[in-house]
Amino acid sequence: MDSRKLKVFVDLSKTLNYTETAENLFTTQGNISKQIMALEKDLGVSLFKRAHRKIELTQQAIIALPYAKRIISDCNDLENRLNDFQAAKNLTIELHTIPTMPSYQSFNLITKFLQKHPEVHMQLQEEESYNLVTSLKAGKCEIIFARTFDFDDPDLERIVMEKDDFVAVLPKGHKFSTAKKLNLAKLKNEQFLILGKTTNLYDPVIKMCQNAGFMPKIAYEGTRVDLIMQMVQNNMGVSLMMEKTAKNFDSDDFVTVPLTSNIANDLCFIRTKGDHSSANEMFWKYLNNNVNQIGG
Repeated sequence: MDSRKLKVFVDLSKTLNYTETAENLFTTQGNISKQIMALEKDLGVSLFKRAHRKIELTQQAIIALPYAKRIISDCNDLENRLNDFQAAKNLTIELHTIPTMPSYQSFNLITKFLQKHPEVHMQLQEEESYNLVTSLKAGKCEIIFARTFDFDDPDLERIVMEKDDFVAVLPKGHKFSTAKKLNLAKLKNEQFLILGKTTNLYDPVIKMCQNAGFMPKIAYEGTRVDLIMQMVQNNMGVSLMMEKTAKNFDSDDFVTVPLTSNIANDLCFIRTKGDHSSANEMFWKYLNNNVNQIGG
């Protein structure tokens, strides 16, 4: 049922005057008459008695009036609730990120943005890197922070924030631990501890080893960086890890050594092309204006 007709009915029940109701609702007397007749047709009753240029409520109208007022009130409440929800949604950003994001300066940029815009709420959720783009395209989040090696997707746009390189993570005392740079081929006989297939680092590590002329002997593959670092410390093997992630672990029991060859990759914020919430646009503009604050 059209709530506009009910508003006309309620107002006319107060004024009992078509002209006055038309003025109250910023319309014409003819339109008021049409709305009342349409409502009477919907309900199958007469709502007003018309005689001698005066109108009065019928018995059916007296019965209908409190229901009409309740419906109008409920409609107003519904509209207000939906408006409040949409306003809150427009000020909320759902961001999914790789688990190692705190290792990067981009994480600090989020903190600074939220300090500058306390009205915006950021919902952060860690997700395995292989699934981030899928979640973004499925509408499960609005923005992702991900590592990209070969970015080529016409449906997405990105802001490259910083870069990172693979390093060899070796136990303290390893024969190559003091090298300034290491040719990966020298590790071909080592036991490798690497991040597994559910991360986007597995394939690049395998590719780097193949480019160096060998297939790595994998003693462990998993998703927990901290466990791999602990295993290296315990002299259970070596690893290839992103430099900024490895440096997040403070220990004298392992060393990181740069490699003579690497695979280029970017840490970036990514979103779909098209229309976005006001908070999303605000954050995206902030990133573009402050990307130069982050070193490569």
